[in-house]
Amino acid sequence: MSEGGRARGRGGRGKPKEPQTNLPPGVQAVQQQTAPVARGRGRAAVRPAATIEPPSAAQAPPIMQGHPEPQAVPAYGGGGRGVQRGGGRERPTGPPTDEMGALSLRRSPRSAYDKYVDAVYKASEKCSVGKSGESVALYSNYFQVNLATDLKIFQYHVSFKPEVENNRVKFGLIAALSEVVGAVKCFDGGILYLQKLLPKDPLECVSERSYDKAPITVTFKFVCEVYANSPQFLQIVNLMFKRVQITLDMKQIRDHYFNIHLATKIPKHRIEVMPGFTTSILGYDGGNLLCVDTIHKVLRIDTFLDVLYQTFHSVRQNAEEFRRKATKELVGVIVLTKHNNKTYKVDDIAWDARASDCFEKNGQMISYSDYYKEHWNITILDKDQPLLVSRPTEKDLRRGDKKNLFLIPELCIITGLSEQMRSDFNVMRDLAVHTRVGPGERLKQITRLLQQINETPNAGEVLKPWRIGFSSKPVEIAGRTLPAENLLMRNNRGEFLKISYEPREADWSRNMRNAGLLTAVNMDNWIIIFPRASSTLASDLSDCLSKVGRGMSMRINNPIAIEMNDDRNESYLQAIRQNLNQSIQMVVCVVPNQKKDRYDAIKKCCCIDNPVPSQVVVTKTLQKKQGMMSVATKIAIQLNCKMGGEVWGAEIPLKGLMVIGIDTYHDSAHKNQSVGALVASLNKECTRYFSKTEYHPSKDELMRNLQPLMTAALRKYHDVNKALPQKIILYRDGVGDGQLQTVFHSEQEQVMSALKDTGGQDYRPGFAFVIVKKRIQTRLFAKEGNGINNPCPGTIVDQIITKPNWYDFFLVSQSVRQGTVTPTSYNVIYDDSGLQPDHIQRLTYKLTHLYFNWQGTIRVPAPCQYAHKLAFLQGQTLHREFSAYLSDKLFFL
Repeated sequence: MSEGGRARGRGGRGKPKEPQTNLPPGVQAVQQQTAPVARGRGRAAVRPAATIEPPSAAQAPPIMQGHPEPQAVPAYGGGGRGVQRGGGRERPTGPPTDEMGALSLRRSPRSAYDKYVDAVYKASEKCSVGKSGESVALYSNYFQVNLATDLKIFQYHVSFKPEVENNRVKFGLIAALSEVVGAVKCFDGGILYLQKLLPKDPLECVSERSYDKAPITVTFKFVCEVYANSPQFLQIVNLMFKRVQITLDMKQIRDHYFNIHLATKIPKHRIEVMPGFTTSILGYDGGNLLCVDTIHKVLRIDTFLDVLYQTFHSVRQNAEEFRRKATKELVGVIVLTKHNNKTYKVDDIAWDARASDCFEKNGQMISYSDYYKEHWNITILDKDQPLLVSRPTEKDLRRGDKKNLFLIPELCIITGLSEQMRSDFNVMRDLAVHTRVGPGERLKQITRLLQQINETPNAGEVLKPWRIGFSSKPVEIAGRTLPAENLLMRNNRGEFLKISYEPREADWSRNMRNAGLLTAVNMDNWIIIFPRASSTLASDLSDCLSKVGRGMSMRINNPIAIEMNDDRNESYLQAIRQNLNQSIQMVVCVVPNQKKDRYDAIKKCCCIDNPVPSQVVVTKTLQKKQGMMSVATKIAIQLNCKMGGEVWGAEIPLKGLMVIGIDTYHDSAHKNQSVGALVASLNKECTRYFSKTEYHPSKDELMRNLQPLMTAALRKYHDVNKALPQKIILYRDGVGDGQLQTVFHSEQEQVMSALKDTGGQDYRPGFAFVIVKKRIQTRLFAKEGNGINNPCPGTIVDQIITKPNWYDFFLVSQSVRQGTVTPTSYNVIYDDSGLQPDHIQRLTYKLTHLYFNWQGTIRVPAPCQYAHKLAFLQGQTLHREFSAYLSDKLFFL
């Protein structure tokens, strides 16, 4: 019922584990100073310098005495603090214990990032900053955070008896104890930060709940001291920034804050768009920085109950059909309860439950209607409405919450867009007016927020006691723009032809019109299957394919035309089985609509049961005569790829190179399984690929069976090239910062095992493991004259807004026609490839040119996108591993 309606009583939500606070015997905390130390990418940063006398080398632990410099480098980017990666970082001359004094003596909770750096990254000689490209001046959506260096904070764990679920009530109880805890405090619902030490530990106080005057016992237990120069203090700064947003009259919805009063309604589509901001304060190479980006939440104007009524009337008040349709369309949506601004997933609809039903709350039975009236002063109007069921998440189950949560439809607003809305061009066009903000306007909105914070007295009152300040000017960065690539195709004599393009557009669709495919596969024997109603369109498609094929040096003969009397799924499958033989190179099916079950049936037949490259074409795409040649050109390119051909290539000078893309996708038919896909290049130009998939437990992005996939790819490479690769670059998509340590230890070890299994103990190719992240908040803006524009494709940033001790960089590889471009983050977590940062960055940019489904650059390297397409096809359609016959073809495009 509640945290607003929680029936399962989630007391103590978010209660953290208490960190260890014991100090080593005889060690006392000391006042620290700050001193500049060369670190990271050749830039100076601030590091606390201790006043403790470091032990001599003889006193150091045995592992530190005379320990040789490591020869193999597990990762660049990593390393030990103050250790050179190039670019001017100084190597310490004393024993490693010299830096121990710079560490906080008290232990504090460690983030996934801190643990990952300690566990994975080692000292490296490499520099992680590139030099190639033309310098470009950029703004970012980062702002400098100014913190005091001598502030000391006391951390307390807070518990309530009886348990309190509502965070607003918790905050009220703490506010009523200001005489005890002081006016300067920071509370997040479970942890309290103070600037003074409480008189007793633990300390118990009694505070009255505001709405019923019930006495609540509040217990404060000391956890540890937090210094302003420790990473944990940034958690406090993040909490304070949330309080600042509250002073600006913004409302919290899940993890972000929104301007509810600035919501824009789009009445004709019954939706509204609510603007807000996503914020994060972390330590970067440029110091402590605040990252801010604009976001939008789309809400329906109607409540969930209104939608139920609309569904009921749409089926002419047929009760059985109403329940079936409502369950199909509404179960699975995310709803917002406006009384507490929380979101929940609707897992089911309890048709027999009512708001008058009772549940147990604090040992007493109370109805849902009375609960909302007493706790939220909300009167439920429709007493006959069913209830919505939200089942406990994995996190809830781990915490011991096993009861379902029941919601009142009348109080719920559906968030996001339905599939029908997403497929409606008019809805998406009208929505884009509000959500796709251009670079100039986006930077203006972000900067205005910081100016408002610095100019608002209430915000200043929140920040001043903690001596926190934010710059109103965005951080400026010197980026680099890589040159445009030359693409390789062929002329009508079969000679190599270089194709260029306009760098800012990064699109070569016009430039390749008179060029031939790099490697064309003639389509001599193929079949086209269509219902009788689509016979004219199928004939037109065949004629156009033959015409465009000649222009691309690809011979496309007349197909075997198979006309069906109807468009039933079984009719398509029967036509394929009856006409398929060893000589058939391609099956093209013309379908009247986008029915998923028909598409799935055709693909299962052609990818598993009767392996043959296949293409499904919807009649809607063939009905515009003026665009028929353009459509046929794109289809012909796909057909060539699916038969093993190559469209264009890029100039990649590395010999013996294999590039691998890995991605995962949750299987829609098997909720407890996820698909992992590996796509590996087989030639120097990275235009031919081998693909293979595996299954692993759901909600686990870690590929448990990567080793056999990697072994199969290496053997296929050897079959094609008569040698194993000399260098392997692996791009891994779909990994968050919290999973880096697990991915490194598991997947990197599986790759190494595959190398030994394939080539023996002496086979040690250069290898680099790169994590690719698309869903990031970082934005870059190019200064052009007096205006702000999107950076040109090929723009690289590898300093200031990059992580300390990481070998990472941002790359803008794509061009967008509307809105603000989003860069892609690349984090090299392992590297002994022998390649310089410039080489890795240039190679990454080249690979974004090689996705054959788009005649332009894309956001990620082509192998990553191919892996995503393959994992998506198997997870959404096939639900089984495809035939090995198709493993060396891009059949999934």
